[in-house]
Amino acid sequence: MGIGPFNLSLAALAHPLTHLRTAFYDQRPHFAWHPGLLIDNATLQVPFLADLVTLTDPTSPWTFLNYLKTHHRLYPFYFSEKFHIHRTEYDAYCRWVSENLTGLHFNHHIDTIRWNPDRTLFEIDYTQLDDHGEAEALGRAYARNLALGIGTAPHIP
Repeated sequence: MGIGPFNLSLAALAHPLTHLRTAFYDQRPHFAWHPGLLIDNATLQVPFLADLVTLTDPTSPWTFLNYLKTHHRLYPFYFSEKFHIHRTEYDAYCRWVSENLTGLHFNHHIDTIRWNPDRTLFEIDYTQLDDHGEAEALGRAYARNLALGIGTAPHIP
């Protein structure tokens, strides 16, 4: 539950594991990292290699370098010799992953999570939302394990 950078990373790392079935849910209509806090020219505090997957699986198709290659910007990035990318670039990279990775379900509000001892699974009841945030359909999913990515509330001191 929740598709921020942590669970997006988990989804990207799980993607090649064909024996593992995953589903990720978020009530927002699309991925958005720190909306309202993407200040012009502000950079990440860590080098680009600390992207969603590289330090765990540098061969993943979801690396920041592959994002640059896909957008025909790998060589300009390389020759700029800057290892700390802009926060807006990181957001664009995460959105690219979220738009191309399967198993991500946006516009889904999680209503209830409960343990079903008879099935030894979690039951997850959700409301699928339309583009205006209104209830469109109800559904239920089952899971052996949960990853809760609740994030933090943005704070400007």
